[in-house]
Amino acid sequence: MKITNNITYKPLYQPSKKQPNFKSDYQVDLSTAYTRSQVLTLGMMMNNFWVNNARYTFQEMRYNGVYGPVIFHVKDARDYFFEQIMKNQNISFKKVDTNVKYY
Repeated sequence: MKITNNITYKPLYQPSKKQPNFKSDYQVDLSTAYTRSQVLTLGMMMNNFWVNNARYTFQEMRYNGVYGPVIFHVKDARDYFFEQIMKNQNISFKKVDTNVKYY
C-alpha cells in the first residue's frame, strides 16, 4: 500500500484580474453633525473599508467641513449602509452622482 502526500491547496475562487471598483459620491453637510455620536460616526466612516481616499476626505472634513459640505466617495456595495447610518444619525446628505465610475 502506497501513501502519497500530494495534497495541494486550491482556493475555490481565484480572480484572474482585479475587479473594477464602483463608487458613489455623497455630499454630506457637516454643519448638521454637532453631537458626539454624530462626530464619532463620521470618524468611523474614515476607515478605508467605507470610503475611497479616506486621508484626503478627512483633511477636507477638517479644514472645509465647518464652512460647507464635504464629498464622500463611498466604496462598492456600501451605498445602502452609508445612507442608513447617515439617516440613523440625522446627518444631512444627498447623493451627488448616480453613475457608476471605474477606477
